[in-house]
Parts: sequence; C-alpha cells; structure tokens
Amino acid sequence: MRNHLTFLLIALGLLLFSQALAQASFYARPLSLQNSRLKGEDVYSVQSFLLNAGYPEVGELDRIYGPRTWQAVINFQEIEGVQGDPKGTVGPNTWVAMFYSGSLKAPLFSRPLQLQNPRLQGTSVRALQQRLLELGYREVGEADGFFGPKTQAAVVAFQRRLSSASGVRVRTDGVVDSVTWANLFSDFAPEKR
Repeated sequence: MRNHLTFLLIALGLLLFSQALAQASFYARPLSLQNSRLKGEDVYSVQSFLLNAGYPEVGELDRIYGPRTWQAVINFQEIEGVQGDPKGTVGPNTWVAMFYSGSLKAPLFSRPLQLQNPRLQGTSVRALQQRLLELGYREVGEADGFFGPKTQAAVVAFQRRLSSASGVRVRTDGVVDSVTWANLFSDFAPEKR
C-alpha cells in the first residue's frame, strides 16, 4: 500500500509538472517582488517549475509573485549560479536557466543585439545564430559571429513566429531584446514551419 501511495504521489507530481510545462508562459516581462503583486500565467510557470525542482519554499501555486516566490527564486539563483538578473528577479537569464535544457549553453543576456555599423560580433551573436539555425531559421546563413542583414532577417522571422505562437507583444524589428532572448533560448521557442 505504501509503495502504491508513493508511486501515486510521484505520478501526480509529474503530471502537475508536465501540465505546468505544457501551459508554460512565454517570457514577457521581468518578474519581481513589488508593492502591487505581479500576477499571471508566467508567475504560475515559475512557481510550478520551482516547486517541482525542489524549492518547496515557493508555497502555493497561486499565480502571485509574493515574498515566498521571491525567496524561492533567490535560492534557485544562488544554487544554480544564475548571474545577470537582480537578486530575486526572474529576468531573461533566470528564465533561460529555468526553462532551457538544450545542449547549447545560452550566454548571459547583457545588451540588445542589432544591425549596426560597425557590425556587432562575438560569442553572444554566434550563440544567437546557432540557436536560430537549431530552430530552423535558415535565413541566418552561417553562425559566423557577426550580426549582419541575414541575422536580422532570421530574428524578424523568429519574432513574428513568436508573436503569433505566444500572443505576447513582441518586437518584430530584428532587435534582440531581453524578451526575444529569453524566448529564443527557452524550451518553448517556436520552430520555423
């Protein structure tokens, strides 16, 4: 009887976790502790993730970013070594750490990436290009580490697909801001059809 109960509890936990992942919100905004509490499906996704990842201090799955959720996020950031987001804030880097399990290591989001003269270059541009290719946005060309017109075209295609898939207001101008970055590197990033 005890084994059946344990199995049932594990199965229920996995079911709740899979439902949370299936309903996971796309990244739309930073989540932090504020006087007027943030509410929504993105908060629920974070709470579900934290609870299932072994952070029971998150408390209830109430879709409200309160002090318990804030503390659980801090604990997650400290244990996982998440950097680049303020303490207790689910910004693009914390979101990626929670909702990205791919083989490509996503670098920290530190600044917007866009077409400019001289062209932006570096590891974050190369990671962006590799992820776009992985998702089927072939218009990027090759992952050469330079943000040129082909990369911009691939980013626009991704942003349009993200906008239609998520319902989140997303820029479709080819600029990789924190919202585009976090969604690009999440497990829920829309592939090109």
